[in-house]
Amino acid sequence: MNFSYRKAVAKGTVSLAVALLAIFTIANQIEAQTNPVPETSNPTTTNTETTTETKTDAPESKDSEIGLIKLFNTGGWSMWPLLLSSIVALGVIFERLYFFLTAKLVRKGYNQDLQDAIDANGLAGAENFIKENDGQRISFVLKNGMEVSQNDPEIFASGVEREASEVITLLEKGLTVLAAVSTIAPLVGFLGTVSGMINAFDAIANADQVNAKVVAGGIKEALITTAAGLIVAIPAMTFYQYLQGRVAFFTSEVEEAANKIYKEYLKKKASGKVS
Repeated sequence: MNFSYRKAVAKGTVSLAVALLAIFTIANQIEAQTNPVPETSNPTTTNTETTTETKTDAPESKDSEIGLIKLFNTGGWSMWPLLLSSIVALGVIFERLYFFLTAKLVRKGYNQDLQDAIDANGLAGAENFIKENDGQRISFVLKNGMEVSQNDPEIFASGVEREASEVITLLEKGLTVLAAVSTIAPLVGFLGTVSGMINAFDAIANADQVNAKVVAGGIKEALITTAAGLIVAIPAMTFYQYLQGRVAFFTSEVEEAANKIYKEYLKKKASGKVS
């Protein structure tokens, strides 16, 4: 499970890095088109003039540097809901990761050891095994199912189902938020893209002469918001799938363990030993 966790974190980190690299590459290309380097008209320019031009161009070069804050401001209004959704998603991710890493759901080899205990001593062996592994969440589910079973397999199955549903509800807490963020964030980004393209065409309509500088602002806004939406959505979807996998794994382990005990109740009932 720790390996799966590290793998999911690595995937999220790689996704963020790729998206950020795409933003900076696109923004730098647009910025280069907006501020072209002037050609030198006189190759015999004196050292004094060259020094003066270098000093004059230095502030412009500094202003052209792209930073995260400038990118955020360039993205326009849609960056604010994306920022809010990213904060919410990160909060849910960290809380859920902490919960799954600290909660003792089911240890490795639990069902095999349970089967060995049943083979050795039947239902009594299963009860003793569950008591010995009382710290596991799966043991809590099975124990409560056996306590209400009255040696009836159907009642046991109903009890386990009820207890398991309560635990699974706790495990799935917050996952709907991640699913919503991973779905809505790209839509907000695309809405920002449409807004940026509207601004670009509006600038074209109001300009006497159309050039790259006229439309650069709107296109830059469109590309940044698209990338920002994906930056928020990709990690949210990655961790949503990972956490859903953890829930599904626990569910399958409970079903397998409950089925082993259920069969023992059926055998006991069929042999006429049920009181």
